[in-house]
Amino acid sequence: MKPLASVIIPVLNEDQNLLKCLSAVFGQEVDFNFEVLVVDSGSTDRTRELAQEFAQKQPLRLLEVKREEFSHGRTRQFASEQAQGEYLIYLVADAVPADNQWLKKLVDSARNDDKIAGVYSRQLPRPGAELLEKIRLKRRKVSSAEPSETEIKKAEDYWLMTPLLRIGFCDFDDVSSLRKKSALDKIPIRDCAWAEDLVWSRDCLLKGFKIVYQPESMVYHSHPGKAFYFFRRGWLDQKSAGKYFGQVYYPALPDAVRGFFYSIQEMLRDAGNEEAEFFEKLSAIFQAPIISAFEIAGRYLAGLKQESEAGYDLVRNFSRATILPANARERVTRTAFTIGDGWKKVILANPAAIINYQVQVREDSELRFGIGIKPEAFRNRSAPIDFMVALDQEPIFKTRLEMTLENLQGWKEFALPLKQWAGKEVKLSLVTASEDIKSGWAGWAEPKIVFKDKKPGRSLKKYLAGWAEQRAGSSGFRHP
Repeated sequence: MKPLASVIIPVLNEDQNLLKCLSAVFGQEVDFNFEVLVVDSGSTDRTRELAQEFAQKQPLRLLEVKREEFSHGRTRQFASEQAQGEYLIYLVADAVPADNQWLKKLVDSARNDDKIAGVYSRQLPRPGAELLEKIRLKRRKVSSAEPSETEIKKAEDYWLMTPLLRIGFCDFDDVSSLRKKSALDKIPIRDCAWAEDLVWSRDCLLKGFKIVYQPESMVYHSHPGKAFYFFRRGWLDQKSAGKYFGQVYYPALPDAVRGFFYSIQEMLRDAGNEEAEFFEKLSAIFQAPIISAFEIAGRYLAGLKQESEAGYDLVRNFSRATILPANARERVTRTAFTIGDGWKKVILANPAAIINYQVQVREDSELRFGIGIKPEAFRNRSAPIDFMVALDQEPIFKTRLEMTLENLQGWKEFALPLKQWAGKEVKLSLVTASEDIKSGWAGWAEPKIVFKDKKPGRSLKKYLAGWAEQRAGSSGFRHP
């Protein structure tokens, strides 16, 4: 008989965990048939042998992918396509169902509402977990005892959220989760090296589906991790958060330093509030700065941009600009914010404002920039904003941005060739205008005159960003 559910477990060298995990899975009390798919990606221990032993007496299939071809998204999508069940359950080998109702609670939560695309479980600290493991898990929604159902009523509600709120809103965790095959057919799991669960949840919510958190379905799952694990995890967290949500945790080194001290303060406060032995608390006090330092360093370095071309950066040289009219200086500033999934450094100009630069145009140059309106303005105004670029008072670009959903979903990017001004010094003007100056918040995103025939020089930031990418790159990253 065709199974109603398929449990998918990606593994790599999990002979210390797989036996306990599979025993708990096959010990579930359910009123339907289910199968288990173990997906191995090049184990060198007894993982495959243990799976094959289970397959002789239980409905288990062993699938294999090459280690170099593994990614969290791609591998789960591959296994999902081999599964026979309508309810696809995703588990990791070091997550052990806490009781015999884990599977039933997941499936029951998804059965009665066609709009539900996914459900995920509560996570409990593993027996014998270290104090910092417990503290870190308690901070996350997956430790909460309160159920929740997430849905986007209007698309603009999502795009008006700050990036950090979006990440929390789209919470979903493949440590223990369910996807309906009918939803997966419409919205496949993206080929993400990391955070494939959050990205899939985001895609589903934007398509009108619901995501459910079911704390009555519980697994034991936590792990201490070594220092470099937290560096690598921090790096991947930032890469995923930046790419899919427009979140940059630490835009500058002072932000990272403040984040470090804040993180330590929070950890030490939580450690003091926990019921634990003296030496366990003492161990947490010594570990907290190390974990925080490595994780924040990973996030900071992942957020550094590596310039690929030389140019004159108008944001960096903002102090050299002349602002008109005279009273516009207080309405123009240098900042950064996100539109859609794009975080940009910005010159923010509340209309009416003219920002003038004296620039030398080299051969083969072009002006690159984005334009957008800060999302908060959409709550406070309805009038459009005009953007114009002029060289020596000659307009070379003009467009209007309306207060529409489309303009909430991303920056508008442009590249203007400057060939006819090559070799000249010109006045470059960035102009914003509107009939309504209230909450204008018009952004010129990372405007730069790019010298296409030149490469940027080496810098410490560029070196560190490259080093971090080599050391913490996403290829094959797994939990410890």
